[in-house]
Amino acid sequence: MRWIVPGLACLLAAGPPARAAGGHYAVDDASVLDPGACQLEVWIDRAAGGRGTLQHAGPGCRVGPVELSLNLDRFHAEGAGAVSAVGPQLKWVRELVPSLSAGISVSAAVRDHAPRFIGSSVVLPLTWEAGESVRVHVNAGRDFVHDRANLARSGAAVEWQASPGWSLVAERFREVGLDFWRVGMRYAPVPGISIDLSRAEGLGDAPGRWALGLNFAFDR
Repeated sequence: MRWIVPGLACLLAAGPPARAAGGHYAVDDASVLDPGACQLEVWIDRAAGGRGTLQHAGPGCRVGPVELSLNLDRFHAEGAGAVSAVGPQLKWVRELVPSLSAGISVSAAVRDHAPRFIGSSVVLPLTWEAGESVRVHVNAGRDFVHDRANLARSGAAVEWQASPGWSLVAERFREVGLDFWRVGMRYAPVPGISIDLSRAEGLGDAPGRWALGLNFAFDR
């Protein structure tokens, strides 16, 4: 799930709150869970000035060659009330050459009031392992928003494992016709559990955002 928040915000005519490498980051990576593995991602994202808040839960599991997830979101925009949305996501990845992988992620969503269907999205992620501790992610895709013009989305991110248990992420991305950059950190106190904290800033009139997330991976 990499598109639903901007899509909801666009439909509500509010500034987009947010969602690189897993979790709430906007730029997706070209990787999937290991066979037999599952995960749960939860986060809260709040735009500056109280303009919007997103609460997200995303359970997912590896099923055969693909990763299947369910995205559960509740978005509250200033002056527009709250919207709840749910939708599936399917992701497939293939290694092109050693250290370089590519894939495709397809998602859709419906909301809790008419019109029910929000839209769908297709994203093509590419990941290059530039070194033992550095990965570079590049995305290209498109959002197909119901009853609105289709929107291109893109982005690039660098992920650096600074030390065991600590990673830093920097990304630049475009969604719903607006440009953003974001910096964040990830702390993994034990294998399978990580905590994310990031700050995103919009270029132009887009509001800044803070996000806090928890990621939990486990074998089923």
